[in-house]
Amino acid sequence: MFTGGALPDSVVIRRLDLGDAPALVAFYNSLSRASKRTFRPLGPVTMLEKCENIVVDNVAVADTKFDLVAVQDGGAQGARIVGWGFLWDLHTDEPVLGLAVADAFRGQGVGTALITRVLDVARERGLTRVCLTVVTDNEVAKRLYKKHGFVKYGEFVGEDGLPYFRMRVEF
Repeated sequence: MFTGGALPDSVVIRRLDLGDAPALVAFYNSLSRASKRTFRPLGPVTMLEKCENIVVDNVAVADTKFDLVAVQDGGAQGARIVGWGFLWDLHTDEPVLGLAVADAFRGQGVGTALITRVLDVARERGLTRVCLTVVTDNEVAKRLYKKHGFVKYGEFVGEDGLPYFRMRVEF
C-alpha cells in the first residue's frame, strides 16, 4: 500500500475529458455511504446529464470549472475513475475546491496528488485564494487540507443538519 505522495502504478491524474461523463457518474454513484455523507456536490445520486454539463464547463470558452480525475487502467475492463478533484466557480473571488477518493484507493496518495495538482493550477491561473467546506468530524480531510495550507475561517450547519467548517488557502 502506498502511503506517501506516490501513486499506484496503475493510476494517473489527468484533466477531465469529453468522454468521461459516464465514468464520472459511475465513480460518484459508487462512493460509499460514509463518503457521500461528506462529499456530495451533485446530490446523493447523480445522473449522466449533470456529469456531461461538468465536462462541457471544463472545455467551454467560459472555463468556469477545472476538474481532474485519478484514473486506474483496468486492463480489459477499461479505465475507471478512482478519484476526483476540482476547482469550481473560477470566475469568482472564492473558487471552491472539492475532493473525493474511492474507498479502495484511500491512503495511497491519490487525494494528495489531486489536491497538489489542483492547487498548482490555482496558482498558475493567478487565483489569490481557494475555499472549501468540510464536515467538522472528517479528520482525514481536515488533516490533508491543513497540510496544504488551508485554515478555518468559519462554521455553519448545512441543509443536511451536519456541522461544517469553512476553510481557505491564500496564495
